[in-house]
Amino acid sequence: MGGVEFAVNGVLGEQWAVWNTFLGPDLVEHIVTYDIAGMVVESLNPADARAMHIRLKDHEWYLGAVQVRPEIPEHWMVFLKSIPSRFRIFEDSLYLFYRGYELELEDTRDHVECREWEDSRIFSAVHWEDSGARETIFDPYDNIHYFRSLGEVDELLNGQFSSALSETLMRCSDMDPNLTQRLHAALKAFENHETAEELAHVSVSCRRFTEKLADCLYPPRKEKVNDRKVGQAEYRNRLWAYIAENVDSDTARQLLLANFEDLGKRIDRLDSLSNKGVHSDISSSDVNRLLLSLLVVTHDLVSLRPPGGVFSYKPYETEIRTFMDKVLREENNLIQDVEE
Repeated sequence: MGGVEFAVNGVLGEQWAVWNTFLGPDLVEHIVTYDIAGMVVESLNPADARAMHIRLKDHEWYLGAVQVRPEIPEHWMVFLKSIPSRFRIFEDSLYLFYRGYELELEDTRDHVECREWEDSRIFSAVHWEDSGARETIFDPYDNIHYFRSLGEVDELLNGQFSSALSETLMRCSDMDPNLTQRLHAALKAFENHETAEELAHVSVSCRRFTEKLADCLYPPRKEKVNDRKVGQAEYRNRLWAYIAENVDSDTARQLLLANFEDLGKRIDRLDSLSNKGVHSDISSSDVNRLLLSLLVVTHDLVSLRPPGGVFSYKPYETEIRTFMDKVLREENNLIQDVEE
């Protein structure tokens, strides 16, 4: 039992930060009692993994799910080396793997399975994807050393990007908590969308976020700046002016302006399709790229100035006024009681 327990702890990533839905002792008992089969699903994000687990957890044949990290030796042996890749999920489509070079001799694709997936209507579309020489004797990268480096790259990227995103979120919250709320609205709308029409609302939330960001970084002015209006409605002109005033290098300024212009075009395109009612032309990949562009540009903009500076009381005005009005009413009531 000790050896099995040790192996289970390795698979569950006891020494690593691994997401899983297993209870160690239960899995140990199942392994000792039953023959267990597994399946690897590529490109499954944590939210979809949790949703899948909730849908399957009441089936007697289902035990649980675990995040596969290629740098963990046990995961390499149990999942990546032992279980062949059969398909991947991309957005709302399923891609079934096959080896293209085999078609020259015989079509070995499982068309029955393909039709079953299509009939299930779980995915909007089912496609074939040529896996080529991957996971064959011709694959020089199918080894623990490559997958360990792959895992390390993944961890480094997550660390660097999560740090930048955390900094962006903190700076937005410092400037105006409403910024965070509008960003939350955009991300939540994308996460929970079920129809193309709901997906279109994400661009609206992104535009509202950008408007509020302009209010924080470059408040409206009556006079023109560089022959551009910078009033309340001209929020993009205000962000252009903000960039021009805070970036000394021409090269850096042009790069940032290009990214900002690209973000504006993405918002305009999705807004236009939404206003025309052409929701079917809005894809989740387009909106996903919009969100990524929004986060990158926001990080660049808020990073142009160091933290601190003059604190803005504007987001707190309503609460402050409500509190002061209450204090004044209580004082007036107290004065009236004394006079009576």
